Amino acid sequence: MTTIRFAGAGFATIACAGLTSLALAAPAHAATPDAGTAGSFLSAQLAAGGDHFSTSAGGQQYPDYGLTIDAVFALDAARVGQQEAKKAAAYINKNAASYNSAGGDRYAAATAKLLVFSQVQGLPSSGYADQLLSLQQPNGQFKDKSAYGDYSNTIGQSLGLIGLQRTGKPNASGVAFLLKQQCNDGGFRISFTGGCTSDPDATTYAVQALAASGGHDAAIGKASGYLAGEQTAGGGIVEPAAGPNPNANTTALAAVAFQLAGNQAAATKAKNFVAGLQYDCSFPAALRGGFAYDSAAFDAQKAKGKAATATDSDRRSTSQAVLGLTGQPYLTLTAGGSSAAPALACDAPTPSPTGSSTSTGPATATSTTTGPPIITDGGSAGSGNTGVLVAGGVVLGGAALAGAGLRRRLRRR
Repeated sequence: MTTIRFAGAGFATIACAGLTSLALAAPAHAATPDAGTAGSFLSAQLAAGGDHFSTSAGGQQYPDYGLTIDAVFALDAARVGQQEAKKAAAYINKNAASYNSAGGDRYAAATAKLLVFSQVQGLPSSGYADQLLSLQQPNGQFKDKSAYGDYSNTIGQSLGLIGLQRTGKPNASGVAFLLKQQCNDGGFRISFTGGCTSDPDATTYAVQALAASGGHDAAIGKASGYLAGEQTAGGGIVEPAAGPNPNANTTALAAVAFQLAGNQAAATKAKNFVAGLQYDCSFPAALRGGFAYDSAAFDAQKAKGKAATATDSDRRSTSQAVLGLTGQPYLTLTAGGSSAAPALACDAPTPSPTGSSTSTGPATATSTTTGPPIITDGGSAGSGNTGVLVAGGVVLGGAALAGAGLRRRLRRR
């Protein structure tokens, strides 16, 4: 995924009648790819981390709120693992203020993601809607209020529009501002400043927001055309800021965008690519059901054999892969489903790997640095989402700050 100042991730999408599910062709790797078994992987990983995910920075562990939200969204989309999803949601709800604010600072993308999250979980959301609107500028931009500068971007803008649409507060000026970020080739840029260079991740979020708002078929069609032009023969899509290979995160987001745009062929190709990165029965039990970031990551885990353990990249990729496989947009996503999640059925048990496959519990965020703190909506370089620094002395968030999710993309970490 892109690394934006905030992330994370989630989408929401359109008010269009029903979204049809797409059949998956036989994947390249996984024997039985499905979102339910991915839910088993995510549930186990969340539980082992104290009902949330964490990220490392400066030798310390910090709660990764954005990625935790993305995992909850994935469990909701798969309609499984709700026992753990509720625990993780409660953790986010309890610590929400640490995610979107610090002192008098307020972050637009994280606020937007919390707005979508609260709507999906059926929690009170009017406060987040009011906070987001208080950050909106006369030109329609949702802008950070921070002593450390403004790091708002197209992903956060898109999530904000989706969240407001869900709360029954369509925002025409915000949509107009988003439309101005579309480049000549149909894609959307991620930054509001500088030249207009299209970004696949930003484009997928923009499609979701425009579809949710309704009445923007032409812009959506151009954006879908741009994404289709970026799709490889194997169905994957490269996010230039995250690496040279097609990856599960960007491709999964694109699958939803293609579906909303009515490009079913491209959506199916994208889903097949993502499905081919699922860890199957040939992997240690702790990895099964999860998704690798790309083919290189898949092969690297395969080479480790019994010693393979889940990485931050695996957790990040799996959280967004589920949204792609289910074709579930954020606008219509709701919590619910079975309390547990099905494990991948294997003929013979595989020994569990040695070592820990999960993040450790959160360390107390007591950073004494005077610079802007880390907003953990991202992971390590090469994972698709990289972390960001914002606000002073406090860890603000975690996949993007926004889940979507909104990560500040540190393109060359």
